[in-house]
Amino acid sequence: MQLSGELTKVSFPNLLQLVRSGGLTGRLSLSQGARMALILVKGGLPYHVDMEGLIGREGLYELFLWQSGTFSFSEEDLGAAYESVSFDGPEETFDRLLKEGLNYLEDQQLLKNMGVDFDSVLVSKVSSGKYDEVIKIHPGLDRLDGIRSVGDAMASLDLTRRELVHTIASWLSEGFAEPVHQTVAMHHNQVMLPDWVVARLKQDSDDLSSAIVEMVIWVDRVKCWMYQADADLERILEEARKNARDRKSQMGQAAAPPGQII
Repeated sequence: MQLSGELTKVSFPNLLQLVRSGGLTGRLSLSQGARMALILVKGGLPYHVDMEGLIGREGLYELFLWQSGTFSFSEEDLGAAYESVSFDGPEETFDRLLKEGLNYLEDQQLLKNMGVDFDSVLVSKVSSGKYDEVIKIHPGLDRLDGIRSVGDAMASLDLTRRELVHTIASWLSEGFAEPVHQTVAMHHNQVMLPDWVVARLKQDSDDLSSAIVEMVIWVDRVKCWMYQADADLERILEEARKNARDRKSQMGQAAAPPGQII
């Protein structure tokens, strides 16, 4: 069985449910610009996931955030494929995996709507009377100092990206923290991109910074190819000019009278 399409038309959660309902076994490949992901499926369940080196369930959860891109499924016998996603425990069900992935997408959307990311600076809003009680339930709130970015403040807790997004989203939704809004003067190396440029970049990635980095990398590669092509062309032209001069010299010598030096 062959299956392919676009994630703008078939969302990733719906794609997983489609594969699950069909009890399919094979290889599911996804791409979003320069980003690639692979899911091996057995009996409709994800068996192994590799999302740009992020293996297993966490790699699978990241794919819930992909709102654009393409997918293709190829039915095949996987044999003894490496298993990085299991459904052995009572809590390790497909429905639970689907729910956690959708929750991750919802949490990420909340942060996006509030203009918050890992570089944002947050400050705690917990009242002094409830501080100790809230900190026990929400560890990490005590690290918010209104100066460091939330990513730096939480770095030593060794949370996955999904866990960090959920933690920050819960703080904001329950009113335990808020972003510190600061007016920052534009530096000389900052530019305002036209709306159509931003829209085009976001076709490759919702993360605008990542899309720009990938674009610059590809432009540099193309420039290197062009430089090499120019160098090869110049070498070929020089060889052609040299061959033409040699032929002209040989023809001149052949046409000269005996004893005359050309």
